[in-house]
Amino acid sequence: MKREIGALALLSVLIAGSVWNIRKADRLTGEIREHIEISEQAVRAGDSKYAVEQLEAALRIWLAARDYTQIVLRHPELDETSDVFYETLQALKGGEYRAVPAAFERLHYHLDCIADMEHVRPGSIF
Repeated sequence: MKREIGALALLSVLIAGSVWNIRKADRLTGEIREHIEISEQAVRAGDSKYAVEQLEAALRIWLAARDYTQIVLRHPELDETSDVFYETLQALKGGEYRAVPAAFERLHYHLDCIADMEHVRPGSIF
């Protein structure tokens, strides 16, 4: 009986940890996405300075979460997302506005992938 209780306690801890991780990933990507969307709107409105400020705010959030992300996320995904952040910033600061929409699209793609990786789905279990 003690083994069953121990197993049930361990299973409960694992489930709680998984739920916490999913919520953490959703909050992180949601907060970053808000700044990215504001940055996109600023680009469309012609305010490149504000667009850079908002994208830099998103990047600061991303970098501040490094302790969490390096533990729970795949490193290639982390590296690629960071690279896309810097490429987008470089395009904005350099006035390469034709490259900016595609760069924002790549950022959204990577944030979606991060959020999706952490969610439990039949395909991620089997």
